[in-house]
Amino acid sequence: MGKAKPKYCEICGAPIRGPGHRIRIEGTELLVCDRCYEKYGKKKPGTFSIMPTGRQPRRSARPVPRPKRELKPKRERPLYTEEIVEDFAERVYRAIQRSGKSYEELSHEVGLSVNDLRAIAHGYREPTIKEARKLERYFKIKLIERVEEEVKEKKVIPRDYEPTLGDIANIRVKKRKK
Repeated sequence: MGKAKPKYCEICGAPIRGPGHRIRIEGTELLVCDRCYEKYGKKKPGTFSIMPTGRQPRRSARPVPRPKRELKPKRERPLYTEEIVEDFAERVYRAIQRSGKSYEELSHEVGLSVNDLRAIAHGYREPTIKEARKLERYFKIKLIERVEEEVKEKKVIPRDYEPTLGDIANIRVKKRKK
């Protein structure tokens, strides 16, 4: 006869050494390891709450067919992000000086408010990508740079993996007052 299949805790998934413990949580009987028994098995019988049954809603005579939605093609995320250059304030300020125009004149031509233009030029705040594009087009300067991203490998879950109750539920143990 071969080796007996190891038992796993139905809360944390740890292999159970020995026979394990049977406990009731929320009206369900579970096979658990020593550690989970220490945590959750101390409750007196009858202290667990039975899960609500809830009445089933009435069904209409016949189901109403829903219109089929067309699936959009899955869009790949670009392998780069756009960031504002570090010395944006200097570049915008110099471009404003070169133009020889007032902030009021430029605000109408660029399409930004006087306050926004002044705040960006003096480095009080970073422009949004949209604002940076307007400034780039008007002044013919470079404010946005592309930053390549590394493609992260997705975690692979083994085929024979069975999720435990602990993987799915977030169990909180209430401390009893003495």
